Amino acid sequence: MMRRHVAWLGLATGLFAGCSEPPYPLPDRNATDVRAEEERLATLLPFELLGGPGTCKVRLLGRDGSSSFAWAHCEAAGPGVVTGVSVPVRVDGDRVTQPGDGSAYPPSVRRMFPERLAEAVLNDNSRMRP
Repeated sequence: MMRRHVAWLGLATGLFAGCSEPPYPLPDRNATDVRAEEERLATLLPFELLGGPGTCKVRLLGRDGSSSFAWAHCEAAGPGVVTGVSVPVRVDGDRVTQPGDGSAYPPSVRRMFPERLAEAVLNDNSRMRP
């Protein structure tokens, strides 16, 4: 009887280990094209996300054709006020899409990003941030 339990435990462990996927592969930040795209987005995003001047740190998460997927952490400082946002974005040319708030967040992330990237953003976002 004990052998049967050990065999089932081994089978279940093997199935679970075989089903797990490796983490979503992020672009190499040392690559020239990745650095150039992060710099382009860091210049574009303050006006789009903050409505005016500010600074953004950007982590490129991937690309698909003319679309770039990134996580942006942007801040603006005024007299006595600091505002900021940290959010995943989809950028198509100069058009920036960001997810909805609250209960709209998960479905909007799934619409914005390819399936595997969307799941990584929703479940492993600390690795995605700049």
